[in-house]
Amino acid sequence: MSKKRLNLILPCFNPIQGWEIRVCKHLASLEMQLNDTIIEPILINDGSISGVEKKHFDYIQEKFPAVYIIQYAENQGKGFAVREGFKLATAPFIIFTDIDFPYMEADFIQLYRKLQEGDIDILVGIRQADYYQQTPWYRAFISKLLKYIIGNFLNVKITDTQGGLKGFSQLGRQILLKTSINRYLFDLEIIKIASNTKGIKMEAMPVELRKDVQFASLSIVIIRREFLNLLKIFFSKNT
Repeated sequence: MSKKRLNLILPCFNPIQGWEIRVCKHLASLEMQLNDTIIEPILINDGSISGVEKKHFDYIQEKFPAVYIIQYAENQGKGFAVREGFKLATAPFIIFTDIDFPYMEADFIQLYRKLQEGDIDILVGIRQADYYQQTPWYRAFISKLLKYIIGNFLNVKITDTQGGLKGFSQLGRQILLKTSINRYLFDLEIIKIASNTKGIKMEAMPVELRKDVQFASLSIVIIRREFLNLLKIFFSKNT
């Protein structure tokens, strides 16, 4: 019996020291647990200006020759990076997560198995109450405010859109490739497009954050930019 294929999309921007070791550790663990599946990672270096050198990619490729690496000089944003990875994803199922693998491996495996077993095009990892206890107060406030706005003013099936673990069939992949937001709120754009597309089956699944996750800071510039992206999603006719 031939093994199944899974594309794993990993966007990377200014990662913390030792990131390449953690990537290999998680990949090795997932390969061991998913021994019926060939994991084909696609790593996108989104214009990092620190923490990324050729030796890091050499280290990963030595341990996982199947990894495909995309690089470009100028930072474009997580949405752009994930789309670049999805353009090359040919496996029946695709999962994207962050470079630090912030969610429990058990959730990753469950998400993949649910994709395999069910007729699901997009499977969205939604964060639980303990997530907000682990995050800085301002991140928790922004996340809850965004969920409130989405739930009350957007016609979507899932209100917790920003969790960093999502799975797709090839049909779901086509939805992601329709997005145009280059930064963080591309996740919301995926949910909105999918919610308004006939024939797309989208479900949510609770996921748990690992205890040792480190959060990047959110500047006023980022918040202002994402507010403008939120307005773009609200008024876009394409979504």
